[in-house]
This record gives sequence, C-alpha cells and structure tokens, in this order.
Amino acid sequence: MVTTPPATLTTRSPGPRLPAAGPGRLEHLPVTVFAVVMGLGGTAVAWLRAADFLGAPAVIGQVLAWLALAVFAVLALLYTTKVARHRPAVRAEWRHPVKLAFVPTGSIALVILSLALTDLAPPLAAVLWWSGAAAQLALTLDVLRTWIADPRFTVDHVHPAWFIPVVGNLVVPLAGVAHGPVQLAWFFFSVGLVYWLALLPLVLGRLVLGGMLPARLAPTLAILVAPPAVAALAWVRLGGHWSDPAAQILLNVAVFQLLLLSVQSDALRRLPFSLASWAYTFPLAAATAALLAAGHAGLGDGYTWLGVLTLAVTSLLVTGLGARTALAVRRGEICRPDQP
Repeated sequence: MVTTPPATLTTRSPGPRLPAAGPGRLEHLPVTVFAVVMGLGGTAVAWLRAADFLGAPAVIGQVLAWLALAVFAVLALLYTTKVARHRPAVRAEWRHPVKLAFVPTGSIALVILSLALTDLAPPLAAVLWWSGAAAQLALTLDVLRTWIADPRFTVDHVHPAWFIPVVGNLVVPLAGVAHGPVQLAWFFFSVGLVYWLALLPLVLGRLVLGGMLPARLAPTLAILVAPPAVAALAWVRLGGHWSDPAAQILLNVAVFQLLLLSVQSDALRRLPFSLASWAYTFPLAAATAALLAAGHAGLGDGYTWLGVLTLAVTSLLVTGLGARTALAVRRGEICRPDQP
C-alpha cells in the first residue's frame, strides 16, 4: 500500500516564474506543468460552448484560448530546453512509476488547444491537432509498453492519473472530425474507450482497497470525471446523439462522478496547493461542456443548470489556481527537487 510514493509528483516547486528558471531549477521543471494548459484550454472550450448554447460572452472563451496557447508556448520552450540540457532528469521522469502517467499531458494540451482554436484560427488548430494526435499515439504506446514491461510497476503505483494516457485518446476525436479523417478519429475513440473501461476496475480497486492516496496525489481523484464526460462528447461528435443510450449512460456516469467528487470536497479543499491541484480543472471543464450540450439538445433543463453550476465552479477554480500558481512562481516553489 502506497503511503508515500517514491518521489511522487513535484508538488512543492518554484512555479512558473518559469521563464526565470535558472539552469539548476530547470532540471526539476515537472512535466505536470502542462496540466495548467489543459485546465485553461478546457475552460476556454467550456465558455465557448456556453456562448453557443446560452449566449454567454464569447470573448471570455476566446481570451482563455489565446492565453492557454501563450502559456503552452512558454512551457513548451522551457521543457524542450530541459530535454536538451538535462536528459537524465527527463529519462528519470519518463520512467518514474508515478510520474509516467503525467507525461501525455503535453500532447493532450495540444489537442485541447486545437479544439479551442478550431473556429478562431483553423489552420493553426489543424497543425496543433495533427501534432497532438501523433504525439498522443506515440506516448500512449510508450506508457502502455512501460507499464507492461517494467517490473518496477506494481498495484501500489496505480492512481487516477493512470487514466491520463488513455483519456487523451478520447479527446482527439473532438477536433479530429474537423481536421482529419473520421476513421482516424474513430481509432482514437475506440482505444480510449476500451482502455478506460479496462483501467477503471484497477483504479477503483486501488482506491477502495489500497488505502488513502498521498496528499500530493489526492487531487487526481477529479480525473475520474473526465473519461465519461469526454467520451460522451466524442460519441456525439462522431455522429451520435445525446438521446442515444450510449451518450446518456456516459453522461450520467460523469454526473455521478461529479457527485462523488462533491462529497469529498471538504477534505480535498484542505489539501496544500501543488501543480497537481490543476487536475481538478480539465475534468470539470469537460463535464461542463457535456452538460451544456446535453441540455441544449433537449435532455432536460437540469443538465443545463448543472452545467452552469460547474462552469461557475470551474471558472472560480481556474482563477484561484492561476493566482496561486503565480504566487508559487514568485516564491520559487515549482522547480524544486522531489521531497523524500
């Protein structure tokens, strides 16, 4: 049973005054920083859907989309520099029993940015999608190969972030229908759905029988919301309808996961800040987009009102985490070595 996973997430780190990160600090820049882009981009998409379905100001989603792209550009430059200068640190991170699952956050961020910018900058969105889809496939294969072949991985290392590599495949079809062959979008959807269902009992077994997650990994409980919400959106995007049994099952599982997360909120809100806290944002944004779309499609006003509520919570959370991350950057809390 994991109580303190070996060198888990870099949670107490000097944060994004990232551009000012010196050589020593750059070595400890965690790949989890791309979760910030996932959160910003996902919230941008949620606000754009609110503009489509509720008449909310479109400028909010547009500003968030461009902001997410700018943050991604800075983080990608920094992490690429880390790859060039500190390859042993990158290899260690990419083979770490806990951190490995977070490596595809970069490719997922690209795909989310593509979705957010599809109507704003179609040529750029297409480039982002093809780059993100190719990287997502490569990273999914690498992560699964490592899980299978590396004897260091045990049930004790399982946590909800294990969904990240496969959930990324469910995100790909959301913009893929606009930028690539529909059969390619179906390929990613199929892989993401089957592997999510395969991992679900493993992750639930770890959560129920394996003891409490370490505090630094506890925010990843929110990731349980993402797979059914994104899968429902992808199903409809690929030609299904919200009235389909498949879409309704996926949507209502997402609603249940939101309820399960809400009853844990009292304990979760007392956790100290870390970059892992951004794990709350994309799942909530994905659920918001699904709920608003389902309500607009006529499934019931209850879905719309729940979507409005999750949009408000997500927006407040992103605002608070953005401010707290900026403070962490100024304090130099993001790029520190792992705590023993």
